[in-house]
Amino acid sequence: MVRDALTAIPIEPKKSMNLLMSKPVISLYDLSEVVLFWREIMKNLIIILFLSAFALVSCTPATSASPEIRYQTEVHLQAEYKISSELVEDAPDSSMKYIVWLPEGYGENTEKQWPLILFLHGSGSGTNDSVFVIGQGLPEVLYKGEQPEDFPFVVISPQAFDGTPWWVGVTPEVLLELLDEVAELYKIDTKRIYLTGLSMGGYGSWLMAAAYPERFAAMVSTAGTGYGNINPTIEQLCKVGRTPLWAFHGAQDVISDPIGAKIYIVQLQKECENTEEIKWTLYPDEGHLGTYQRAYRDPELYTWLLEHSLEE
Repeated sequence: MVRDALTAIPIEPKKSMNLLMSKPVISLYDLSEVVLFWREIMKNLIIILFLSAFALVSCTPATSASPEIRYQTEVHLQAEYKISSELVEDAPDSSMKYIVWLPEGYGENTEKQWPLILFLHGSGSGTNDSVFVIGQGLPEVLYKGEQPEDFPFVVISPQAFDGTPWWVGVTPEVLLELLDEVAELYKIDTKRIYLTGLSMGGYGSWLMAAAYPERFAAMVSTAGTGYGNINPTIEQLCKVGRTPLWAFHGAQDVISDPIGAKIYIVQLQKECENTEEIKWTLYPDEGHLGTYQRAYRDPELYTWLLEHSLEE
C-alpha cells in the first residue's frame, strides 16, 4: 500500500529533465526500497546482538552468579511451621510457631553439621508468644548472652498451642514433623539431637523421650521430672531409660514436687536395664524458678550433652 501510493505521485516533466541534467535521479520508488533494505539490515543486526549476548550469559560459570548465603547468628529468629495435611485436622491450629537460634560461625563451613537442642517451655497464663518463650529457661540465657563461651548448638524453641500441654493430642507428632523440617532447612547432625524442657516442658520431655527414644541422643529435664499426674506402666517408664537423661530439681520447689521427681529416678534405676546414663541433681536452696535458671547456665550440662550421640 505504501509503495503504490509513493509511485503514484506525478512528477512534472520539466523538473525531471532539470534533475536529470544536474545529477542522478533517485525516485520516490527507489527511496522506499533503500529504506526497506536498511530496515532489514538493522533488524538482522539486532537479532545477532541479542543471540551473542545470550550465548555470553549461557557460557558464564554458575558459581560466579551464586550469592553467598549469610545467616543471622546468636539472635532469636521467629519462624512458623505449617502443619501437614495428615495432622492439621486434629491440631488446635494450622501452624506451630517456633524460635530459631543459630550459633556463632554457623554457615561459614557449608559442610559442617551442627548439634540441635529442642527446648520445650513451661506453662503460662495466656498466649505462648515469642516474648513469653524467650523469657524463660535456655532461650532467656541465650537472649542475655549468658551461655558458655563454647556453645555449638542450633536451638529450636517451639510455642505450644494455647491451653494445650506438650503431650496432649497430636502435639508430639507435630513436634517430630517440625524437627524433620528444621533438619532439612539447616545443617543439622541428626545423630546429635537433644531434648530438654522446664516445668511443663520437663514433663513433656519425659513423655517425648518415652514415645520416640530413637530420635534423641540425650534428654534434660529441669523443675519437671517424670510424668506429672500420669501414672506410667513399668514398660513406659523404661522407654525413657533408653535415652541418657539428666534431671535437675530444687529442694525448695513448691510447684513441681521434688520428692515425686526423685521417686521416678529411683524407680527407673531399680526396674529398668541400661540405666547407667541417668543423672540426678538436687539444688538444696533452689525453688522452681531458681532450678532452671541455674541449670541452663551450667557449662557441664552442654559438655554432657555433646558426649552423647545416637548409634549408627
